Amino acid sequence: MPAPAQAQTRDLNVKLDCGAKGDGAADDTNKIQDCINRSAASGQAVYLPTGAYRITDQLRVANHNTTIYGNSSATTTIVQANGTAHIFHVSNDGNPIDKIQFRNLELVYSTPNPSGFGILCNNCWRTYFQQLNIGRAATNAFMGTGIWVTGGNQVFLQDSVISQTTQQGAYFANVGDVFLSDVEVNQPDASGTSVGVVFDTGVGGIYATNVNVTGGHTGFLFQNTQKKVPPNFGFFTNCLADTLNGVGWNFQAAQSMRLTNSWSATAAVYGIQVKDADGLSITDSRIYNNGADGIFVEPGARNLTIKDSTITGNSRGAPRRHFGINIAAGVSDFQIMNNMIGQADGFANSQAYGIYIAPGVTDNYMILGNEYRRNLAGGLENGATGANKVVANNL
Repeated sequence: MPAPAQAQTRDLNVKLDCGAKGDGAADDTNKIQDCINRSAASGQAVYLPTGAYRITDQLRVANHNTTIYGNSSATTTIVQANGTAHIFHVSNDGNPIDKIQFRNLELVYSTPNPSGFGILCNNCWRTYFQQLNIGRAATNAFMGTGIWVTGGNQVFLQDSVISQTTQQGAYFANVGDVFLSDVEVNQPDASGTSVGVVFDTGVGGIYATNVNVTGGHTGFLFQNTQKKVPPNFGFFTNCLADTLNGVGWNFQAAQSMRLTNSWSATAAVYGIQVKDADGLSITDSRIYNNGADGIFVEPGARNLTIKDSTITGNSRGAPRRHFGINIAAGVSDFQIMNNMIGQADGFANSQAYGIYIAPGVTDNYMILGNEYRRNLAGGLENGATGANKVVANNL
């Protein structure tokens, strides 16, 4: 655990300098906002010592070079009593806002079923979210979305836990360079649509390490709701989607994504769903124990590589009905190489075929060096009619 933060003598202390109580009962909205406003003029950071700070409206950050921090995420809590208000709203009326930092805070709501966000950030540049607890699973402290960022560049989410969000744990759109490291997202699925992390239109340059999504409906969602540039150039290392009510990794729209040493397990439907994705690589990963197909590839996917991975225990919801890898008719330009597909790592033998390619015009692909282990219907069922294919050295 990181050492508790210590206030610097030059920083504004919301209790000593601005009159906040931090007792969980008094309304500290105006006191904290006063410190934030004063920091804009003085350049001082805003420090919240140990306490529970009750607020009834959003806290607005509108100036560059603003730092807001607590003693630790275990001891400094901001409690939003207004379910329709965000906790923090970072915005400069549509203009870029630069060098914002939040750290060592817990952000929760006291009202049931709030629609507000923990932090809403508009056009944020070089922004840091560090050592935060957003939501609190132990007390079912729900909120709509943990962190929502639209516009900007170089956004960092680090060493944080997001819990009990009913919509999204974290959402990014039109942001260049998103860095995620050592992040836990633990969700319920009361809405039936909750998503751990969403990458939407215009997100380019995603660097994610040790990001774990547990619970909820979808783990990681890639989409292009604005029909412009889909999320592109993503690198995911040691990332996990586990125990989902829907899909672990859902690539509805994406370009040039790399999953390395990552995991998708115990989703009710697909471990990984690939729809409109160009240039997806899944390497040295584990696709375990999902209810339907381990990996389901739909028309629109192209330039797909699946290699050096273990794909086992899928179709657990209906043994012999689904597959380790399911390639829909008409999908072309893919490689499936050097995978272990079938019974492995202590999982029951439940997949029908290890690899199933639906009848149709699938073409331009290679299936090489895979080991099929006791799949219930067989190793490979290949219904493709394309002439440009290599299928060799599979066991």
